[in-house]
Amino acid sequence: MELRQLHYFLAVAEELSFSRAARQLNMAQPPLTRQIRQLEQELDVQLFERNSRRVELTEVGTVFVEEARRILEQVEQSVGITQRASRGEVGRLVVAFEGSSAYDVIPLSLKAYRERFPDVEVVVLGMTTNQQIEALHNSQIQLGFVVPPLQGQVEDLEVEAVIQASLIVALPESHKLTAKSTIKVRSLAKEALILGQRHSGCGFYDQVIAVCRRAGFSPLIRQEVNEMQVLLGLVAAGFGIAILPESARQFQRSGVVYRELQPASSEVALAIMWQRNNQSSVLQAFLNVVREIAA
Repeated sequence: MELRQLHYFLAVAEELSFSRAARQLNMAQPPLTRQIRQLEQELDVQLFERNSRRVELTEVGTVFVEEARRILEQVEQSVGITQRASRGEVGRLVVAFEGSSAYDVIPLSLKAYRERFPDVEVVVLGMTTNQQIEALHNSQIQLGFVVPPLQGQVEDLEVEAVIQASLIVALPESHKLTAKSTIKVRSLAKEALILGQRHSGCGFYDQVIAVCRRAGFSPLIRQEVNEMQVLLGLVAAGFGIAILPESARQFQRSGVVYRELQPASSEVALAIMWQRNNQSSVLQAFLNVVREIAA
């Protein structure tokens, strides 16, 4: 059975005339008659009562009208869904982010994407960078937000920097340096530093160390944590200070004061990471949204 046979059958059923149906379909009557006979043979039923004066649906034909319409509607719906999937408008997107990648671009991108593609199921997971790399290799996630340089195996992954952010320092509100509007990196040489965990694979740890070394000192690392709120809690409690991306200001924590760092050229990158061979339309649409928001 072919879909065009169902279209032919419905045309004849609506017109109750082979000649009028043929005109409606822009075809000659004999081939239309042959297609209907072939359909009846395939179904092993009689769909129409015919004589020289009239054409009428049989009882079986009347039942098949509804079935044929339902089949064609389902096909049309399936084609529409498939076309929407090819444009990335339906499906499932799993995104992961690392705790230290506290950038506005992440929630803004997710918000913009959900508004544009409301029929895509979006799942957001918190993962360390190394966990993201493993999850990408195992196809458990489609994209991760990370801070380079990366320490894991990324040969088969695409890594694209999307923003550069200035660094700031988070201080306990009672700290003497809060009296200054900007703080030189070298003035932090004797301060206890709280950092994200290096073993997580996040490059932010290495970037902070590099900033300190460029200022002429090796930092005194007091604590390593894997959650931004825990880090800020320790800063508020006076356990040390923290060097963070500019967007960390969005985390308003009682007892914590943010100040700009000098030199202002000290920057850290946020990157997106995905499987090189993943051509998913859903993923490509999200990549475009992230690039647009980051720009």
